Amino acid sequence: MKRFFSFGKRTPPPQAVPSPSEGVAGWAPMPMYPSPAELTAMMPAGEYIFDAQIGQGGMGAVYRGQQHKLGRAVAIKILHKQHGTDYAYPERFRREAQLLAQMNHPNIVSVYDFGMVGDYLFYVMEHIEGTDLHQLMGSKQVTQARALEIIPCLCDALHYAHEKGMVHRDIKPANVLIATDGRVKLADFGLAKRLDRPSTMLTMSNMAMGTPEYAAPEQYDTSAIIDHRADIYALGVVFYQMLTGTVPRGAWQPPSAMTGTDPRLDTVIVRALMPDRTQRYATAAEFKQALISCTTLPLEAMQMKPAAPVARQAKPLQGRVLVLEDDLLLRQLIVRNLKNEGFEIVETGDGVDTVRCYSDALLANQPFDLVLIDLTIPMGMGGAQAMEMLRQMDPQVDAIVSSGNRHDPTMLDPGDFGFAGVLPKPYDSSALLSVVNQVLQRRRLRQHH
Repeated sequence: MKRFFSFGKRTPPPQAVPSPSEGVAGWAPMPMYPSPAELTAMMPAGEYIFDAQIGQGGMGAVYRGQQHKLGRAVAIKILHKQHGTDYAYPERFRREAQLLAQMNHPNIVSVYDFGMVGDYLFYVMEHIEGTDLHQLMGSKQVTQARALEIIPCLCDALHYAHEKGMVHRDIKPANVLIATDGRVKLADFGLAKRLDRPSTMLTMSNMAMGTPEYAAPEQYDTSAIIDHRADIYALGVVFYQMLTGTVPRGAWQPPSAMTGTDPRLDTVIVRALMPDRTQRYATAAEFKQALISCTTLPLEAMQMKPAAPVARQAKPLQGRVLVLEDDLLLRQLIVRNLKNEGFEIVETGDGVDTVRCYSDALLANQPFDLVLIDLTIPMGMGGAQAMEMLRQMDPQVDAIVSSGNRHDPTMLDPGDFGFAGVLPKPYDSSALLSVVNQVLQRRRLRQHH
């Protein structure tokens, strides 16, 4: 699968906090936008008066002003014509802007007007006096309690938009506005797409649509049709970031393990961030209901220590297994079952970590007996590349390949790619143990001969 972004070590953020309309990864920034006075002159005479540019990014600029006839504060976003190739310009933009203008929800920024002036598309929207979630998080003002106030509002906004047939595609903290009176508003539906029209992370001109840190795995698959579940994934990333200060990448840890937040929230985030979108919440309303339900469960019940287990004789060490699996729930199932059988487990969520762990084990003269490899890692080095590097390092490596794509050539003929076994997803504990034991038995026979 071709990759369009790299998720390596992240550099520290700049001192200046980006604007709420910081743009979209993939667009080259425009060198110049009109001044507020120039934009006022470009609009129909006397209809709008703009006094300040309040944001600028790769796709356009945002200005603050007044709608003169009605005497109300507005903001206007302009997009340069050269960005219109993905809109079947201008008819497609007109249709989508009309639909956005029809949306009326207390948690969505209202669109008042739209059109074209000079070299620019524009849409006029309500101006929200306040800040945005990105700024709030940067100033350490987001507590767990505040997160639990904001996320349900965003669930309501997304559920409404999805019911209207719109998917946002760029949910991120900079697009969540917080008014001075505390109201939460979801902004910037400029990348929104109709659910009944196929779209991917890329436009026709191969420019990225969306922000990589919050993009769902399917948005990197050029053959995938993006639907509302991409927004649910992005909302899960935002929720995780509000609780931890970081975005979940690689073998991420639950928020409670990182920052001591309410452990009841972990299950909500884990499901929202499932790589397989069919396993996420079906709707934003379901996301909200799960959040409400989990916080009504007694926390004491979750913190109660289990009764002391009946002492039993520990099983002898069966072997050392290295597990590459980015699905947190499945990885927990694998680790739990193999540990119960007496295996020593090292778990990873990215192929880079897997290769490093295997190399370190060889150098320490403590090699792994088996590697369990997930073929597809959407946010990191995948299993196929990791296996190639392991085979170069150790031609005798024994590995089992796992994937939900049963038609992948590696799954159909694992031996051709150096794998000793195959585990099609979904699988249960008995299938896992059966394949692991078969591969290890063949390994032991080979070593004895």
